[in-house]
Amino acid sequence: MEWRVPDRVLAGHGGAAGYAALAVLCAIAAATLRDPVLLDATVSLLYFLLLSASWNLMAGYAGQMSFAHLSFAVIGGYVTAFAADRLSISPLLVMPVAGLCTALLGLLLGALTLPFRDIFLAIATFAFAGAFEAWAIATTNVTGGVNGMSAPALFAVEDQTLPCVWLGLALVVLFYGLQWAILSSRWGIFMRAVRDREDVARGLGVRTVLVKILICTYAAFWAGVAGGYYGSYVGLVTPAMGALANMGLVLAMVVVGGMGRVAGPLLGTVLFRVIDFYTRGYGGEYTVLIFAALMLAMMLLARDGLVGVLDRLAARLFGKRQRWAATADVAAVRD
Repeated sequence: MEWRVPDRVLAGHGGAAGYAALAVLCAIAAATLRDPVLLDATVSLLYFLLLSASWNLMAGYAGQMSFAHLSFAVIGGYVTAFAADRLSISPLLVMPVAGLCTALLGLLLGALTLPFRDIFLAIATFAFAGAFEAWAIATTNVTGGVNGMSAPALFAVEDQTLPCVWLGLALVVLFYGLQWAILSSRWGIFMRAVRDREDVARGLGVRTVLVKILICTYAAFWAGVAGGYYGSYVGLVTPAMGALANMGLVLAMVVVGGMGRVAGPLLGTVLFRVIDFYTRGYGGEYTVLIFAALMLAMMLLARDGLVGVLDRLAARLFGKRQRWAATADVAAVRD
């Protein structure tokens, strides 16, 4: 008898069973929720999960540290709200179109900034995010300024919270399914090669700039879809959705959960949203303090995030069983 522990129990990028288990757990959680407050919090959680998971695909797997991700979400929200309101089209139909619009912007921004590396890429995307937020606040005749733009509801029902939960779950499952396909293909190998050894990858014939631009475009698509989804749920799209503070929150979710790991954004997003849910009545300063403490603790004690901590715990647990099994086998042979 032999116990074997898969390498990176919660983080394997090609584990179809892990993705299926994630989908089943999400469906069970949604089916058992009945409290309107919890359902509303779940919609917010799914929105941030789409953002953190898509940013993790770009930064964690391809090594492209972009700070413009939330700006794409706001643009997707504006496109969805404008088309649904002015053209009388269902937001459900506009959301993919909004994703394509943000993907095009991601392609253009990527072509301009992704040839840069390391800190220069971060500075360029940071500047874009700040400039876009300032533009969105200043152009009141287009975006509504700080008051934002109203967005039609996703579903023509009295209470759309539960349908939005199911829609958000469907989007999350679709994203993770496509991510599994990408990471299991040669493009997944190219992405990790660019992240780990870009010069070596280029020397082996990998078109590194093309890989970076394509993953930026793909991540921007999902950010636009997420922005259209959440903006239509709350009925309002404002520049505050893309504030750099929110971008920092998404980054913290990924880092605390585990950057470059499948389960990292999931664990980080759930942890941060649960903390925010239970501390919102005590003032925002306490929430920020807890988030900062978590980030500092992970940077000092576990740079591979919660997933890495769980990996090590599982390795110790199953390692003991493995040693016990080996001892039992030796004893059986002697007998």
